[in-house]
Amino acid sequence: MRWLDKFHDEHAAVEFILTKLEGNLKDIEHGEAGANVIWELKEFVEIINNVIIPHFKAEEKDVYPEALRVSEDKSFIASMYDEHNLLYDAFAVFIDSLGEENLGNEVKQGDKLARIISKSRNIDISEAPKNLDQPPERSEKLSINKESLLSSGYQIIKLLGSHIQKEETRLYEILGKKRK
Repeated sequence: MRWLDKFHDEHAAVEFILTKLEGNLKDIEHGEAGANVIWELKEFVEIINNVIIPHFKAEEKDVYPEALRVSEDKSFIASMYDEHNLLYDAFAVFIDSLGEENLGNEVKQGDKLARIISKSRNIDISEAPKNLDQPPERSEKLSINKESLLSSGYQIIKLLGSHIQKEETRLYEILGKKRK
């Protein structure tokens, strides 16, 4: 089952990215966000839309139905579908909390970078901008819903991390029995 190796590789990559997201959220939470945080959050949204959600859809189409077919524990598989639904909701809240103007095709840095960034103790520390075409500028305006961003972000980290571990252990065990 070569496709299981592909899912394993994607799980490893997402776990790495969750660590980066957690660092960004902690920086925001403690007022330490540097000027690149908005770009990193935007990159995470792109990963959600272009990697994680397609990964979920592929699991729902191929992996979970196969696991249901061979497993005696139907409630475990049903709980995995439920976790996908909880994560879809958390992704939507996370994305909404960033505000459309931050996620548009051309983010206008001068217009709404983030009050979080402007209030950061590190705001005067120079860092190389992620997007060299549009270097970040300080801004007093913020369209990010900080509380919602932190809440949904930490929920994603916790639930997605746990979900991946279940897939890497229990689900692989169920599907591994089929191989024998």
